Amino acid sequence: MHPNHAAFLQFREVLHAAAPLSDAHQVLILEIELLHALERANCSQRRSRVLELELDRVRSPTAVRGREPHVPHAALERQLAEVRRELARSKADSQEQLRAMRLEVLAMELQCEALDEVCRSLLLTIERAACSELGVATELGRKAGVSA
Repeated sequence: MHPNHAAFLQFREVLHAAAPLSDAHQVLILEIELLHALERANCSQRRSRVLELELDRVRSPTAVRGREPHVPHAALERQLAEVRRELARSKADSQEQLRAMRLEVLAMELQCEALDEVCRSLLLTIERAACSELGVATELGRKAGVSA
């Protein structure tokens, strides 16, 4: 399985595991997962930078001239090709992780919006309940005043 697919599946598992928790805990868990995803992306970018430096070092004329004369040109070409492949893989992984993180952020934003709607709905319910209790108390007060 591609590492980026694994990260997305892991995110789905976290969402599923966090579902029974309170809204505040869900948001906290999602924020922690976002932090982990950002750390993974940062590691990929660092790896990409290291590989780019290695590629530049291998490409430089002084690196080729400074090598032992017994190292054949074909070996250097193979090494250069391998570094290029690793760099391309690293960049592709980084881009894929970035896309996965963007999806995670969107999912988290959607979940936050849904939680906001739930909170607004609960607030309206509480306000209505308070108003109806106030109305019942006022009616009881009127009835008590009329019968006295």
